[in-house]
Amino acid sequence: MTITNRPTARGNAKSADDFIARAPDAAHAQPAEPARLRKEVISLGVNGALLKRLDERATKLGLSRAAAINLAMARFLDSD
Repeated sequence: MTITNRPTARGNAKSADDFIARAPDAAHAQPAEPARLRKEVISLGVNGALLKRLDERATKLGLSRAAAINLAMARFLDSD
C-alpha cells in the first residue's frame, strides 16, 4: 500500500464565502439563540422512599433528578 498525498483544495476561501453568500437562506438574518433562563434554587424535604422511587424512575428514563422533578411539576400544573 502506498501513501498518497492529500489532494489540494481547489479555489480559495473567498470563493467559498461567495458560494455560501448566494444560498437562498443567506439573505435572512439568523435568529439569535434564546438566552438560558435562570432557574430558581429551592430546598425541600422529601420522604426517603419517595426520593428513591423518583431516582429509579429518572434513571430508567435517562433523566437527572432535577429534570425529573421539573417534568413532574410541569405535568402536575398542566393537568386538569
